[in-house]
Amino acid sequence: MTESAIGVGLIGCGTVGGGVAKLLREQAEVYAQRTGRPIVLRRLLDKEKDRVIQSGLVDAQIVTDDVDAFFDTPDMQVVIELAGGTGAASVFVRRALEGGKHVVTANKALLAAQGAELFALARKHKVSIAFEASCGGGIPCVTALMFGLMANRIDALYGILNGTCNYILTEMTGKGKTYDKALADAQALGYAEADPTLDVNGKDTAHKLAILGSLGFGAHIALDDIPVTGVDGLDLGDIRFAAEMGYDIKLLAIAERAPGQQAVSVGVEPCFIHDDEQLAQVGGAFNALSVYGHAVGHTLYFGAGAGQMPTASAVVSDLLNIAVGWYPQGFERMKLTPDLHPPVKLADPDDLVSRHYIRINAKDEPGVIAKATGALGDQSISLSAVLQHESHDGSYVPIVIVTHLARRGDVSEAVKRIGSLDAIQGRPVVLRIVDMPA
Repeated sequence: MTESAIGVGLIGCGTVGGGVAKLLREQAEVYAQRTGRPIVLRRLLDKEKDRVIQSGLVDAQIVTDDVDAFFDTPDMQVVIELAGGTGAASVFVRRALEGGKHVVTANKALLAAQGAELFALARKHKVSIAFEASCGGGIPCVTALMFGLMANRIDALYGILNGTCNYILTEMTGKGKTYDKALADAQALGYAEADPTLDVNGKDTAHKLAILGSLGFGAHIALDDIPVTGVDGLDLGDIRFAAEMGYDIKLLAIAERAPGQQAVSVGVEPCFIHDDEQLAQVGGAFNALSVYGHAVGHTLYFGAGAGQMPTASAVVSDLLNIAVGWYPQGFERMKLTPDLHPPVKLADPDDLVSRHYIRINAKDEPGVIAKATGALGDQSISLSAVLQHESHDGSYVPIVIVTHLARRGDVSEAVKRIGSLDAIQGRPVVLRIVDMPA
């Protein structure tokens, strides 16, 4: 070893923290060889001190539940924050930065809400924040956007960024399960929490899009900037219609800029995507991010988006990159993080142009389709397909309409009129059809 050891403090020894401790113990010689210096876990902070000691993952003497004792640990240059949330974790991260310690975190909620402020604080104290594990588990998509694609103007990001939602949609599509059944199975397998709200309502995906979109487009995208629709309202009938027409449904995080435009469109929503697209092939609990750069074209990053060891892999990789010194230098010199950029110029959501899938439940009587298509025609929306299955009971029947390229605001206005017709039952369903860039 040619350099002194890097001392590490770990906050939180739950699932991911346990994986980090395991990697640091089992791969100590490999990491020392790769970085040229020992990586030493000097202190572990967890409110469940006894549980951590009983796990045997680390030496009992370094475990504490005393915050002051943790931060007073000598020779601790890096703090890994895995407590999660935006309360105590924010206090811990700020204290670490103000104490001149680099921070590694997997906390997407904290960075989405307070990232610009925390990055500025790190810069003020001449340290860095590494956050690969905050988006996409073990997939190195943050590193790709920050460093690997620096030569490019990023034109679009399309991401499957929540394994719980992707598992549910895969089960609904491939096995015909209802949403409730697919969710229950996801919980039984550990993919979904007992309270899955943050996953299925799209907010978890929005946290990640705020981070990745800010990096990709060189602008500060705030969490409140992102319109969000989750998968919890999806109907199995729409899944079946999608398959019949050659599409899959995925919960997509999208940030894109129309050619020649400066404004960026952002959003999280279930979308139709043609089943021969690469993103449509991403099944189960896996994640993927498609990035389109003006020079490189299309690049795709795929892998385990969550789980103990994939996420721990990203955390420890950040730690090693800090240990060798290149990451702090890149953080300081490259003007990448949202604290160095103004708020994003957002496109009006109503001006987004795409194709749309519309499903209505209509009385099986003459003239209903004509009235529905007439409402679309009045908004200058042309149709590419109309699909109706035969009614077996003479009551309400689902009718599917697929539009050509149309402005979202015009589609919304037409659908509002359609929904007000006496012959229509319930609220029409509208889903965007995403046509990936050439």
